[in-house]
Amino acid sequence: MFPVKRFLAASAIIVSSFSAASAQDEVREDGPYFRIGGGVTFVSDLDQDFDRSPFIATCLAIGCNPDRRIVSPDTGFVAGAALGFDYADGIRTELEYRYAMNEVSNIRLFEGESEAGDFGGVGPVSTADVDINAHFVLSNFYFDFYNDSPITPFIGGGVGGAFVDVGLGERDAALAYQGRAGFSLAIGGGFSADLEYIYLRTNKLRYGPKPEEFTPTGPFALAVTGANYEASNVMLSLRKPF
Repeated sequence: MFPVKRFLAASAIIVSSFSAASAQDEVREDGPYFRIGGGVTFVSDLDQDFDRSPFIATCLAIGCNPDRRIVSPDTGFVAGAALGFDYADGIRTELEYRYAMNEVSNIRLFEGESEAGDFGGVGPVSTADVDINAHFVLSNFYFDFYNDSPITPFIGGGVGGAFVDVGLGERDAALAYQGRAGFSLAIGGGFSADLEYIYLRTNKLRYGPKPEEFTPTGPFALAVTGANYEASNVMLSLRKPF
C-alpha cells in the first residue's frame, strides 16, 4: 500500500520549513505559469453490471452467470502537470494532464443476491498484475484568497475528459469533473508550493458492446457498465511563473 502517512508528513515538513522564509509579501503580477506535482489517490469501489448477448447459451450451474461485480482498488499514486495563467486578481485558469494508477486488491462476482466467487466455473478472479490506469485532460479554474499572511487559500474546479483502463482488457473514455481546495505558500525564487485536496468523478464507464449491437450473428460477448470512476486525491505541487 502506498505510504500515505509518510507523504502527508513530508508535505507538512515542506510547508513549515518555508513559512519563515516567505513572510514578506511578493509583488503579484499576471502571467503564465507551469505546475508539476504528485500525491496519493483513493479510488472508490467500482460496482459494475454485466450485459450479455441474449444469443449466448445460459449456463445452468449456479455461480457461472454472474450479473455484477465489485472491483476494489488499493490506495495508489497520482502525478500531473499543468500550464496556466495567473490574472493576479485572485483568478487562475489552466490546462492540466494527470495520471493515476491503483492496484486492484479484490474482484468479487455476484449472481442475484449471492456472491458467486467464480466466473464461468473456471475459479476465482485473479487480481495478479491488475491495475486501474486513468488519464485525464482537464480545464481548471481557481479563486485565490490573498491576505497578509504567506499562505494563500484557494478553491477551484475543472472539467474535461478521462480515459480509464481497468487492466482486464477494458477501456473507456468519459466526461470528468472535479472540485479542489487547498493553500499555496510562496517559497522564494518565484516558486509556490500548493497542497490540495481534489475530488474527481466521471460519467458512467462502459466496456464492451452496447445492447443495440447484440445480434444473432454476434458479438457474443459480455459488456460491463454501471460504474463511475470516483477518486479523492491529495497532491503537493510546485508552481513557477515564466
